Order: sequence, then C-alpha cells, then structure tokens
Amino acid sequence: MITKTPLFTSSFAIIAASAVPPIIRIFNMTNVWLNIIGIGENGLNGLSKSSIECIKEAKIVFGSKRHLQLARIREKGKEWPSPFSYEEVFKYKKKKVVILASGDPFWFGVGSRIVEQLEPDEWRCYPNYSTFSLAASKLGWAIQETECTAIHAKPVEVLNSKIKNGRRSIILCKDFHQLVQVFEWLKIKKLKTSRFILMSRLGSAQELVMDLSENNINDFKAGAEKLEPLAIGIELNKKSSHLSLFSGLRNENFKSDGNITKQPVRAITMSELQTFGNEVLWDIGAGSGTISVEWCLTNQNNTAYAIENRADRISFIEENIKQFGLQNRIFVMQGTFENFYKKLPKPDAVFIGGGASDELISKIIRLIPKKGRLVVNGVTLETQQLIIDKQKNFGGSLKKIEISNSRKLGSKSIWEPSSPIVQWSYLK
Repeated sequence: MITKTPLFTSSFAIIAASAVPPIIRIFNMTNVWLNIIGIGENGLNGLSKSSIECIKEAKIVFGSKRHLQLARIREKGKEWPSPFSYEEVFKYKKKKVVILASGDPFWFGVGSRIVEQLEPDEWRCYPNYSTFSLAASKLGWAIQETECTAIHAKPVEVLNSKIKNGRRSIILCKDFHQLVQVFEWLKIKKLKTSRFILMSRLGSAQELVMDLSENNINDFKAGAEKLEPLAIGIELNKKSSHLSLFSGLRNENFKSDGNITKQPVRAITMSELQTFGNEVLWDIGAGSGTISVEWCLTNQNNTAYAIENRADRISFIEENIKQFGLQNRIFVMQGTFENFYKKLPKPDAVFIGGGASDELISKIIRLIPKKGRLVVNGVTLETQQLIIDKQKNFGGSLKKIEISNSRKLGSKSIWEPSSPIVQWSYLK
C-alpha cells in the first residue's frame, strides 16, 4: 500500500530541509533590480546591514555628490545631472542599481517619482530618519502638529499657503541664500516669529541648531556652503497669519484692474465648483486668475488652466500666481478656449467667468466627464438669459446673487448695490 504525504507536510519538509531561509529565497525569486536607500549625515554608520550589502553588490550607484561622498562611493558612483533628471536610471534596468536619497526617500524625496514607472516587484526601499523627524526631535515639536515642507526648487511664495496662524513649521532649504529669502519674506509679509531656527547637517558630528535674528543672521553667510543641508524651524506668533483658510480671500490679496470675481461671489463660486483634491480646473475667461488661485490653495495637488484672451489681464494672472507660489500648478494660456482645448487634460470642474456663449457652453458639456462640474457666472443680461435657457435644457441649479455694501453719504450711510450675478451650476 502506498501512503501519500499531505501536500502541506511535504512543502513544510522541503522548506525545513533547505539551507536557504524562506524569506531570502522569496526575495531572490523577485525581479528587484533597484534599491532606494535613505542616507543621513552620519553616512554608512547610519545604514542597516541590508542597505550596505545592496551598495556593495550594486553595479552603479546614483546620488548627489554629497550622498556619494557620505557612502564613500567612487568608481561606480554617478552624480545626478543638472537640471535634475532620473531618466538615466532606467538605462540600467535589470542590473543591480542603487539610488541614494536623503533620509526617507518617499517624503519630499525622489522615491515616488521613480517607482511610479516600475512594477512593485522591481524595487525595494530602505528608508532612514527623515530630516523632519530629526529636526522635530531636536526642537521637541510634535511632528503631527508641525507643517513640514520642502522648497528646494520652489519660490518662497509657496509658503503663503503653508505658514499657518500660531503653527510651527519645518522647512527644508536648498541653501543659505534660500534661508535668507524665507527670513526676508516673513518680514515683507509682516509675519512675526517667536523663533526662527537654523538647523544644519542634522545627525552628523557637525550638526548645528541655532536661533537666528537680525543681529546674527549675517554671521553665517561667510561659511554658508559648509552648513548644507539646511532646515529651518519657524514658530509664528499667534496672530500672524495674513491669509484665511476659507475660500473667498479679500480682494486686496490679488492684483487686478478692478474686473475681478469679488470676494463674496468668489466664495459662493468655489462652494459650487467644489473640489475633492487632486483635481483639474479649466478657468475660462480667467480675468485676474482669482478662481484658479483659490482652487489651487484649497488642495496642494489641484491644478488649474487659466485661459484669458486679453493680454493686459495675463500679467495680472501671472503676478497673482507668483505671489502665491503656484507657478508649477497654474498654467496660463492667452487666447480663446478653441485654441487650447484639444491640448488640455480632462477637467474635473470648469468655470466660465467671461466670454460665455451658446457654442462654448454646449462644447464644455460635451467635453466634461461624467460627474464633472460646470459653473457659469453671468453679469450681462444676455449671458444671464443664455444660462437661464441652458438650465431649462440641461438642468442644474440657478441662483441670483445680489450684494450691497454700505458707503458713506455725507454724515450718514447708505446701501450701494453691486450688479446682480446669475450663477448656473451643472453636474453632468
């Protein structure tokens, strides 16, 4: 008689008899060719045995000059090109490749940008302490209550939407010059800090943590290069914020020729457009770009395409984009919608603030995806009648916005009405 061994028993016996532990065999059977390793200022001393083994076995190691030096990489090291690009990494696909990155490669690091082009079994990551964690530990700040951001390749104006009332912030900087820009920007915005802290080379024997002020900031300019990498700790006084967290920023926050979607109407418009994050807006007849700006301030992953036919207003849009640091998220196009719509990504929402026509609205309704939102504001009687007719044909909601503001009349005050606006909101 032949007795069959149950499958699970024989499988277990094979694993038990093998000289190679199962977890190692599983990794060996994968297609991993890229290892992304987080490295700190303490170099190889701060790396795990697995990270060091990956570096030893690698055929090529990518990283900045500083990272390659920290890891003592010579012949097989390859510096990132300038301007930065990671495309060369893929030329070595299926070879053993290591990328060195600061701290945690997936927190403002290169990690996510690379692996989104790979299959899950092609790469592994060995993270290290992030600079944010090191900084928060030095300052004794709760990291979950601290605004953490990096501005290396960004204008300092991005901090407009990051610096919050009475909130602590940790900001990673490209160099000392950028740190000084942040210091000056805070003064221009009249944002009062209780602390402005320089943090240099955290985690190394040369680390420096120092409160800066007008009195001592110039003392560090001479040896600025030796301070890199840099982080800033900012603690704002409680009544310092200059921007509301709600949609409907004050009109004076924007540059315009006076033809602007006014604050209360803008707040209503934003509530109708809605956003659920990581969404695209087409802003047609953008004027001064206020709707595009507020759209992008609402969520850090939102983008907007501001289309404006008038050249004199393009300059206002560009100024407003710059002062809010949104150069990488609002794209300005001078001309008519017809010139550009074939090149645009699909929108999640569309706003028509000027130049509405029967043909334009009909085309937008055809182009927007299911669940896409369309909001049209009408000031003239002709546009108002047009969107009333469209609402009858397509549905959606209509509202009439009439706002009056008080003004002085001699020693008394009267109400001064603004032009009424008819707003049509449509969900496809």
